[in-house]
Amino acid sequence: MIVTTSSRAGADVTAQAQQLSTELGGRYIARGQHSLQRMRRRFGERGILVLSERELRYEDGEESLYFHPSMANIRVKRLMKGETDPMITASGCQTGDAILDCTAGLASDSVVFAYAAGDQGSVTALESQPLLCAIIRDGLRRYESGVPELDQALRRIEVRCADHLETLSSLPDDSYDIVYFDPMFRRPLRQSSAIDPLRQLANPEAVSSAAIREACRVARRCVVLKEHERSGEFERLGFGQLFVQASNLAYGVIHT
Repeated sequence: MIVTTSSRAGADVTAQAQQLSTELGGRYIARGQHSLQRMRRRFGERGILVLSERELRYEDGEESLYFHPSMANIRVKRLMKGETDPMITASGCQTGDAILDCTAGLASDSVVFAYAAGDQGSVTALESQPLLCAIIRDGLRRYESGVPELDQALRRIEVRCADHLETLSSLPDDSYDIVYFDPMFRRPLRQSSAIDPLRQLANPEAVSSAAIREACRVARRCVVLKEHERSGEFERLGFGQLFVQASNLAYGVIHT
């Protein structure tokens, strides 16, 4: 994978891109006046990670992936108005809670949890894929939404590049109030085209029974799984209580 900068990047951005290429095991290439398409042809690499003054973006020639709060923006604004959110309702999240998001993805659910838990709470987001982890860590640190409450929620999230089963196995009992899973769906919601670029980079593995057992040990209050209602994952993993939402989306809850 090539790591480069925007065409008019300054010295600070260039230094950051060089460091990032080392961290990710990529190859730093000075951008100069080259187009991304020309760089692909010249160096024989499809994936290019581009760092600019504004964001970190992954480009593969067909699609791009970068951090954006997406639906979390709308969901947080609804919570700010006193409306409900299905995930917050299912999990019972409240001010001061400590949440472990085991499958961060683009951290949309982590953002909503961070707002709901407030500045007295905490959200730790685990992402096993280093490239994806780098994108969300950068975005949570730098993204400016123009909504102070949302931006504060972004900054409160701690991102770790880690396997969730290994992390859960290393934690003491009752370490978090809520342990949350939102894996790539076994039955994708095809109308949800916004996550197509994410699907290429995300970990495709299903959540294991061992991970749920460890999560139940680590969670003081509950373990929550977000999945397609008819995926079969709730039954396989022992989630009895379901909160079914629109578009066949559901949250399964195990109270610990």
